[in-house]
Amino acid sequence: MLKEIKVYKNFLSSEEIGELLTFARDTSKDWGKTDNEFWDGRFIHSQDLKNEKLENLLVSKREEIKNFIKEDYGIEETLYSDLLQIVRWTSGYELKPHADAENPNQDPHPFPYREVACITYLNNDFSGGEIYFPNKENYCPPIEPGMLVFFPGTLEFLHGVKEVTEGTRYTIASFFTRDKSKADFYDRERKEN
Repeated sequence: MLKEIKVYKNFLSSEEIGELLTFARDTSKDWGKTDNEFWDGRFIHSQDLKNEKLENLLVSKREEIKNFIKEDYGIEETLYSDLLQIVRWTSGYELKPHADAENPNQDPHPFPYREVACITYLNNDFSGGEIYFPNKENYCPPIEPGMLVFFPGTLEFLHGVKEVTEGTRYTIASFFTRDKSKADFYDRERKEN
């Protein structure tokens, strides 16, 4: 049953964190372009990394996350990821409380199929930037590099990101669904398991 916020410390090893952070901090590649001003230049999709080792690492970790979700939430059906990306949050960025699959005003949500949202932290050498859950007594797990946090996409798990006041926050964002038609680049051709 999808009823809890799950936290796994040390999901990424220090070596994995180091490789991903070095890439994110030193990359000369363009960060993703989008018409959405808020996200423009702030993400790199895993399939756009142009680094086979890191791409394989992210895809492998994504499969581990699926197993955690299925076990922790008692899901027997196949899960698909619709997004897997590295995201950077520079000073001044924040995200107001929202749900990843439902809108508070009952308006249609652009991603109603996103059953589970996941964040994996790559660093903590910044100020602010904590995820918080207003409907869960403003629960705010202390940030640790390599920590995985996942939770349902429903309004019960409304969440926001506090403003980054200093430094740059790097995370891996991913979302999961049972809807195969929403599967990402990697899951489209995958056989059912």
